[in-house]
Amino acid sequence: MFLRRSVILLVVLTATLWPATAAQAHDVLKSSNPAKGAKVADISEVSLEFERAVKFPKVAVLNASGERFQSGEADVRGKKVVQPLSGVLPPGKYTIGFRVVSSDGHPRTGEIPFTVIASSTPSPTPASSATASEASSTPAPSSAAPSAEPVEPTLIPQANETSGSAGGGSSVFLWVVVGLIAVMAAFSVVISRRRRSGR
Repeated sequence: MFLRRSVILLVVLTATLWPATAAQAHDVLKSSNPAKGAKVADISEVSLEFERAVKFPKVAVLNASGERFQSGEADVRGKKVVQPLSGVLPPGKYTIGFRVVSSDGHPRTGEIPFTVIASSTPSPTPASSATASEASSTPAPSSAAPSAEPVEPTLIPQANETSGSAGGGSSVFLWVVVGLIAVMAAFSVVISRRRRSGR
């Protein structure tokens, strides 16, 4: 009877603890700037914030044609990863692709789409006709978009997180099972002694 109750207890604890150990295998992304699906203007950098500090970040900012617009390497600031951009982004759809190594040593990747809209800054009104004629004769500065190199659509390889999650969770699960077996053995010894003393 005691053995049967111990087996039932072991099954219940396993079903309870298994989802928790699997969920803690990786540090999740808490927020991003721009957020997923956001519409922004005049953006100079993108940032990603995780639950814990991450290492070896790789961040790319791509438009719909696969051109990259990040500048230099990403900077880790505690739990936040900041990636500067190469200049003012032309209006259009973009995707932030990232790959980091979480605090438990497992790689984590993801994509965040966002849209850049045209700036709504109004043009100044001339104070006089002389100012207006002077402004019209002055050539406007070139607003050409920064040059960008086309890259392959798949910039950052997707990591096989299934195997990593299973490895991180299985070690915790193994210790739980070993602990329960030890408790069952201790209870068996106590019951055997009580039965002998009762005789």
